[in-house]
Amino acid sequence: MEEILILQMGGTIDKDYPKTKGGRAFEVGEPSVRRVLARLRPARSIITSLDTVCRKDSLDLTEDDRHSLVARVTEANQTRVVVTHGTDSLIDTATHLAKHLPQRDVNAKTIVFTGAHTPEKFRDSDADFNIGVAIGAVQAVGPGVWVTMNGILLHWDRVERDDTGQFVPRRRQLSVTV
Repeated sequence: MEEILILQMGGTIDKDYPKTKGGRAFEVGEPSVRRVLARLRPARSIITSLDTVCRKDSLDLTEDDRHSLVARVTEANQTRVVVTHGTDSLIDTATHLAKHLPQRDVNAKTIVFTGAHTPEKFRDSDADFNIGVAIGAVQAVGPGVWVTMNGILLHWDRVERDDTGQFVPRRRQLSVTV
């Protein structure tokens, strides 16, 4: 089985309670993927490595952060990559990656973005489900940049968020060829 690279960008999925006394704002902490994979216990043949690109709320991401992600994916030896990301600008970063990744990598690498609407540390978080779907998806779909949230898997240019914040198929393109 081929190794899957998991890259942390930050966002709600990795948010944690503040470490400072009297702190009120959430902080982006250690990658939640470690805890999730320990709970999910994926097949022994699934090998993952984990790296952090940045630890920011997705609304605070800069072009430099996105260029750092492009560089990390480009330099990766792995051809299967999962990116954990905040939901507010996940589609923006997926679009940036798809447009700036060298064509040879777009044709050779499978990159799947996912995140969570609720921090992984919370009891009713969707993080475990979304990470599980992303791990399965990165092994099942062909090369390109994909988004998976709440059980759907869509190509980066065929996804949008609706009025409730859910990720849905873009209205003018209703299906995905996988």
